[in-house]
Amino acid sequence: MMAAVPIKLKQYCLFIILTTLCLSSEITADTLELSTLEWPPFSGSELPEQGINSQIISKALSFENHTLAIAVLPWNRAARSVTRGQTIGYYPTYYNPANGLLFSDPIGASPIVLIERKNNPIIWDKVSDLNQYELGVLKGYINTVEVDEMIANGSQKFETGIDEKQNILKLAAGRIDTIIMDVNVYQYLKSDPQVAKVTHLLQVNPKVLQDKTLHITFNNNQEGKKWCDIINQGLAKLDVNAMQNAVLPPTK
Repeated sequence: MMAAVPIKLKQYCLFIILTTLCLSSEITADTLELSTLEWPPFSGSELPEQGINSQIISKALSFENHTLAIAVLPWNRAARSVTRGQTIGYYPTYYNPANGLLFSDPIGASPIVLIERKNNPIIWDKVSDLNQYELGVLKGYINTVEVDEMIANGSQKFETGIDEKQNILKLAAGRIDTIIMDVNVYQYLKSDPQVAKVTHLLQVNPKVLQDKTLHITFNNNQEGKKWCDIINQGLAKLDVNAMQNAVLPPTK
């Protein structure tokens, strides 16, 4: 018959086990450093918890006790920081496997629409119908495959703006015919004092140009694959669309 284990010894063993588990958790917990841009409401330094995309990523990381560190940079710098190996990843991006990088599962939804003047609505059935209009776009931003191909081959008239706000003001002034942008970004910018003065002149074209998803882009190396897997495991435990809809105002 085995001798009874003294109570104090049991307590000591339990203390050792709990201490080991805590230390193990601290050792495995790490910080994912990503770059992003000022693109409210999805990301930005002045937003609550640095934007809804940042909130979703942080929540996905929390399941493994990891944390998120963000560097907010101009978009082209944020993208280059990954290709140059300065950071492991950046967000939000549209899915583009042609660039040879890794993409996480979706961290948000991005309906791409046309913003137009109420007195000059855009009439279109197929994307090539937009060729008759001058389109406002942003330098370095991906639009849709078809639109970007038309711009590249010269069939699409376009003018490049420095940001969405500038394009909205140019549209309201009649300097361009329409602008292409995420509808959530437009809804957010309507609260800007300058934009608010002209929104009565504008409306969202009723046809969605393309429903896109947003992702984190990682370096295609061992470290990038590790973090991409960690993020995807966390995202699988979330309802990303519900989290986004709870924060973003309804589009109208």
